[in-house]
Amino acid sequence: MRGVSGICAAVALVVTSVCAPVAWAQSSVPLSAAAIAATTAAVDSTPAVDLRLTYFNRAVGNDGVQRESRYTNLMYRRKGSVWTERELPAGLRESMAHDHSQAHGPHAGHAHDEAQGAPLRVSRAADGKERVEVVLNETRRVIEVDRAHHGNVGYGGSWDAAYWLVTPASLARMEPVGKVKAGVQRYRARQAEQTTLVDWDVAGQYPRRIERTGAHGLSYDLVTAARLPGPLAAPWVASEKFDRGDYSDLLD
Repeated sequence: MRGVSGICAAVALVVTSVCAPVAWAQSSVPLSAAAIAATTAAVDSTPAVDLRLTYFNRAVGNDGVQRESRYTNLMYRRKGSVWTERELPAGLRESMAHDHSQAHGPHAGHAHDEAQGAPLRVSRAADGKERVEVVLNETRRVIEVDRAHHGNVGYGGSWDAAYWLVTPASLARMEPVGKVKAGVQRYRARQAEQTTLVDWDVAGQYPRRIERTGAHGLSYDLVTAARLPGPLAAPWVASEKFDRGDYSDLLD
């Protein structure tokens, strides 16, 4: 799977559901002017960061079979916007390059399938209005996605979750564990028989680690975040020259 739907799954570890445990993604409800202004101020004060996010899940089903999954996303956070894309293993990239002609043949599927596997950019204006876009590199198009189709492209509907990975409201409800150590504050939340731990980078304003252990040890989720080396990147620059469209263009 090439998409970024794991964003919701990741951020869902703590509040009650990257996206039902304590879910990071929150339902879309009208916000007051004061709440919008407070979020804008928080966004403005949050530092830019480039991260490699690694997701791991292990679960034991009712059939007794243990299943595991692992994947990596790259996240580029800037003032008022966040760009997320899947990091594909080298072998898969080579395989996809060899199969390029077949993938674009008459049985390649619908265009919205490409949108599910595309880089995702979510932007927020000072007035709280959000814009969700998927970038189709192979067809050189940027598609603006309306709210009704956000889930189809892997956006869970929570700006806070996309921008901070753990929403400030969720973090505020968690219990601090000890004092800040080496720039990291640990938080803990318990719900029923599930425990979630968050190692929060205080200066960087992102979670270095999110760990959730389910009841009886039958499920385990882990998200780790590591800064990308080098100067801040700008993966969106190339797409600024792409054609633009809306999601209805993909439904033909």
